[in-house]
Amino acid sequence: MTEDALPVRALAAAFDDDLLTDYVPDALGAADVRRRLALGRPLDDGPLDVGLLRIPLTRRTETVPVASSLTRARMVLLTEQALAAHTPRPEVFSYRSPDWQYRPAYRARQHRLRELAARRDLPLVLVLDVHRFGRSLPLAALTGAPWITAGLAEALTSLHAATDRCLLLGHRWSNRLATAALAPVDETVAALAPDRWTRWGDDLHIFVRDAEEADDIRAAVVAALTRLGLRLSPDKSTLAPPTAVLAGPARVVEGSPQEVWRTGLASGDVTALRYALPRTPPDDTVSATVVGAALGRPVLLPRVVHYLDRAVGTPGGQAAAQELLRSTEPDAFTAARLLALAGRHPLLARAASQELLAVADGSGFTPLRELAFRVDALRGNPHRLPPTSRMRDWLITDSRDRSQLPPVTTLL
Repeated sequence: MTEDALPVRALAAAFDDDLLTDYVPDALGAADVRRRLALGRPLDDGPLDVGLLRIPLTRRTETVPVASSLTRARMVLLTEQALAAHTPRPEVFSYRSPDWQYRPAYRARQHRLRELAARRDLPLVLVLDVHRFGRSLPLAALTGAPWITAGLAEALTSLHAATDRCLLLGHRWSNRLATAALAPVDETVAALAPDRWTRWGDDLHIFVRDAEEADDIRAAVVAALTRLGLRLSPDKSTLAPPTAVLAGPARVVEGSPQEVWRTGLASGDVTALRYALPRTPPDDTVSATVVGAALGRPVLLPRVVHYLDRAVGTPGGQAAAQELLRSTEPDAFTAARLLALAGRHPLLARAASQELLAVADGSGFTPLRELAFRVDALRGNPHRLPPTSRMRDWLITDSRDRSQLPPVTTLL
């Protein structure tokens, strides 16, 4: 598959969606990288630019590799070239194609799970989850796949050498490869439970008639995973009544975003809070409570920043953003999100602390240093040297270009 054979619009959409799960927003909104994609310019010059970032997840923190926007674009291109002829089974809802969209696909999966849960002839659901899938998938499982290309194999080998893994958390291209890598498992399940299962990522929900059938399917999946060098997670693989699915992945959050936010705060429901933040317009009650929510639950910070970016034009939103910049204990994760917000609003740039900038500068990761430079430039620091040629060019020619803002819209 050649680079020219890929539709530019689909490739650009895939890259834009990849940026929605970027832990370190690009200081220029990746506008220059997007232009290179649109013009068909090469993306394979130089080594992969990868760093490490400690991030909060819902129940733990984890140190994960993160990549620059140019590296992400290169991996998106190579992945889509490789998977151009690969079509997942219809029971697979995650990351199916270059133009796949998260929210419609997630709703479609919820609908299908509710349909299956309503069937009286299927009183149990077998939930299977791969143990630390993103970290444990062997390189050989990808380089030996029928759809692999020489260019993608070379890039994945370099990535594995740099990070000791070939799937990176928060990367759409990585999720595309993960979806394709489990195709042999899909065929195994489809043969044993036709039209009564779903998969999202490495999460399988298989509706079964009884425990004996569940044991047979589980054994077959274990065998298929073993051939890929993987194993089931003993803690996350269960057999339960369908009501467990209705309270879990098939659960639908409903109501006005402001009300969902208030009830989510009262109950500590992170799912409800994540739902509400990107959907609620600037609201005095939300603005008054959003900083406390972010400090108490750091996993919410990317969506809190997205909300504040829209609310900063109101007195409550401006006050909350200023408070967040002052109150947050700086680390690389918080610096990435807060400097992206400050880099979009000159008034907030002046409120960013020197400690926040120092954390970014000391991270050793070029995209985070670029964010710090952008914010310092907006603060009027004339003596700071640009960390890269792209930031030098921005400072000289494009520093007032509103199309090159750090992105804060996120699916994290």
